[in-house]
Order: sequence, then C-alpha cells, then structure tokens
Amino acid sequence: MALLQNAIGTTISGNAQVINAGHNVVLHGSAAPPPAGLPDLLRPVSNATHTRLGHIARCDPGTRLEIIAQIKEWLNDSDNRAAICWLSGPAGYGKSAVAQTIAERYFAKGRLLGCFFFLRGAGERSHISRLIPTLAYQISLSVPAVKPLLEKALRDEPAILGHSVSLAYQFQKLIIGPIHSTTSKVLVFSHLAKKKIFVIDALDECNDKAEMATFIDVLLNAFPGRSYLPFRILLTSRVEEHIRKKIDHAGAQFLYHLDLENFDPHSDIQEIPKPWPSAEDLTQLLNKTGRSFAFAMTLIQCVGGNSMPHKALQQLLESGADGLDPLDKQVLSSASRTAALHQILGTIMILEDNRSISFLSSLLNLQHEEVIHELLGVQSIIKIPGDNNQPIMLYHTSLWDFLTIKSRSAQYFIDPPLQHLHLAIHCLKHLAEYPSEYFFKGDVAKYACFNWPLHVLLGFQEELNVDETMMSSLETLIEVLLTFQGEQRFYTM
Repeated sequence: MALLQNAIGTTISGNAQVINAGHNVVLHGSAAPPPAGLPDLLRPVSNATHTRLGHIARCDPGTRLEIIAQIKEWLNDSDNRAAICWLSGPAGYGKSAVAQTIAERYFAKGRLLGCFFFLRGAGERSHISRLIPTLAYQISLSVPAVKPLLEKALRDEPAILGHSVSLAYQFQKLIIGPIHSTTSKVLVFSHLAKKKIFVIDALDECNDKAEMATFIDVLLNAFPGRSYLPFRILLTSRVEEHIRKKIDHAGAQFLYHLDLENFDPHSDIQEIPKPWPSAEDLTQLLNKTGRSFAFAMTLIQCVGGNSMPHKALQQLLESGADGLDPLDKQVLSSASRTAALHQILGTIMILEDNRSISFLSSLLNLQHEEVIHELLGVQSIIKIPGDNNQPIMLYHTSLWDFLTIKSRSAQYFIDPPLQHLHLAIHCLKHLAEYPSEYFFKGDVAKYACFNWPLHVLLGFQEELNVDETMMSSLETLIEVLLTFQGEQRFYTM
C-alpha cells in the first residue's frame, strides 16, 4: 500500500481487494449490498398464517353456517359500531376451524388484510413479539400501496420492532398509520367499500399473557373516534381470566361477542350411512360430543384408527366419556404404559417448541422406531408425522393441560418439575458423549448445551415432592455433573 501512503482523501469501501502485481496496484471491489427488503426487516412468521403447512382445522362444507353467517353480517353491517368481534368458547369447540374458514373465504374475496394463528409450543407462533410484524407484512401484500410507507417507517425508526417499543406504538406506526394513509385519499372509502378483516386466532395459546392483555387494550383503544378505519378484527380464544378481564372492562360499544356455547352444532353432523353405527349409538355419540368438535374429531380418530372399530366404539360408549379428559384417559389406558412412552410424552409436554422424532430419539437415546412404536398407541391424540424430521403435533393443546394437572389426569399425570430434571440429565448425558469442540454442532447438541441449566432451574422453580423417584433423579443429576467437572468440561457450557 506504499503507493497510497501519501494520498489525500482516498476511500476504499465495500469488499475491496488490493492486488499488487509488480508496479501496478489493482483494486477489485463490489458494490454495497442492496438494502434489506420488508421480509428481512419484518421477519414475518410464515407458519402462523392461513396458508401454513401441517394439520389445519377448518369447517367442513355445510357446517357452522349460523356462526359464519353472523360473522359475515357483523363485518358487512356499516351501522354496527363494533369494530372487534370476539368469538369465544371452551377447548375443542371449533374456534380455530371457524377462524381458518373465515380467513380463507375473505382472502379469496380480497378482503383479508392479515391473520395470525397462535399455537402453544410452536416457537414464534407462541409469542406476541412477532404478531404485529407478521400482520404488517401481510398488509404490504394485500395493499401494495402500504409497502413504501412501511419501508419508510422502518428506515426512520430501526428500533421500532425492539422490546423497548410499546405494542401500542408499533400498532399505530405499522398497522393503523399505513392503512389510514392509503385509504384516506379516497374520501368515500369507508362508506362505499366493504370492510376488510384481520383474523387473530387463539389468543389464549400465546405464552405472553401479560403482553396479550396489553395488546387487547391496544385494540380496544384503537377504534373509539376512528370510525374511518376500513377494517375490522376477528379474535378467537377461550374465556381465560387475563382475556376476559380486559374485554369485560372495555364495555360493549366497540365489541361484538359471539359465544360458541350458544350455538348447537348437532345440525352440522352429516348423514351417516347405515347400518353402522346404529341410530341408538349415534344418539349416544351426539349426546357425548355436545358442542365439542375436538371431542368428536378425537373420537373419530380413536375409533377409525382401530383395527376393530366396532369394538372400539362400544368400549367408548361404555366408558362414559363425555368430554376430552375422559376420552384422553380412554386413549392412554389402551396404550402400553411403558417408561419410554412416559418419557416421550413428558418431553413433548415440557419442550417449548414442537420437535421431531429424530430430535427426541437422539436426545432421549432411543431408536427412531421405538419412538414411533410408543406414539402409535396414542396416535388419536398426538399426530405422528410421516417424516422423522417433521415436528410431532398435539391434535389439541388441551392435552397439555390434562397431562400436567394431577387432579385431571390421575395416574397419567406428568410432573413438570420432575420432567425438567429428567430432561436436564438427558441433555448432559448427550453432551458427555461428544468432545467439547462438538457441543455446538447439530440441533440436539446445541439444544442440550444451551438449555440444560434452564431445565435444572425449572426443575427447582416449584416446591418439589422429594419422593424416591425424585431422589433418584437428583442423585443421577449430581453424578452426571460431577463427571463433567472431573473432565474439566464444565466451563465450556
């Protein structure tokens, strides 16, 4: 670089390479990388929308006609001041199926602004931090004029998506502001155009309960005095305390409440070919199903997946099952109650994200075939993927509540603190098989390396019932930790 030693005002930028070829100095450089686009800036959660892969519940043709008609009437009634519709109901009543159906129908009509389907244990779908960015990105696709406004907002305030920025400010800058700017140019828009819709499903499935309560406040405060906004919002959830409190305090002026418990779904049952099941059996099934579509679906999977469906149906009818808990017990009682199944189910219940058969088998030191074999006995309540690298899914997340509450699951109870200690042991045992330089190679090794301390903490977070099983687990954990200390590999983690 001697040739440039006395140069003044010389700037070399980009990925420049200096090549000294004799007396000639040749600079090879590349242009600065292009600015990040909206997908990179917003990082939308693609598997949280109505086009997501995997098991998707939706209303069958000819079903839920009354509830869908009422949502349609609410959306199209320009005189109705209720800008938010809350569809509530207990677990298994078909809230997500209705939300999916509404999202698909209004997407086809060009009236879906965006949607987000929360799901517990599904990574970013479990958290509220990605909700507004995901909705904002979908708006940029459905209303292209919004795209430059969003890009400007993100350029002007790069930290707007950070944790230090309130949900209210994000919602104003990334949702309300851009939409209002693009529609206010057409003065008659709110009077003549049909309202568009956001669909946000399963608020109760979001892990961030306090933040979700805050977001409900944000929504309810967004509409008073803003009748010009050309969209409405459909929310669905169970009636959980942090949700109910916020909505009850808001009053009814801007909220339209539909309760699925007030709708009789029996008329939605399609005519079933005779002679099986008999009219008497069908009547019993309808009485047991009540208004729970999840119960009906689980029952169908339980009976239909059995090699002797007639016998399986008779057992279910005689069991007295009239809700999801008794049906879950019926399924679990028919499965082999092995230590491996308990270990697999316990791990599925406490992992924050849905994991694959390959992941579980490696972490728990089981063969792929063994994991599949154990899960086959409960396949009517747990979805086994066709690919070992795809996540294992619960057909309904109420199974998590059932298995982790002893008063409900009795002998099938999975004790979360104990399972966290077991998982910490498995993490450390997995790491013990590898030299320290391989700790960060592979999904299972990375997970084990970064999460074993968390599982230890969560194991001791609650007051433990230190019985013989717990004492054995603690002794095993101490032995494994001493092994790492003796090998002087503890510091690596």
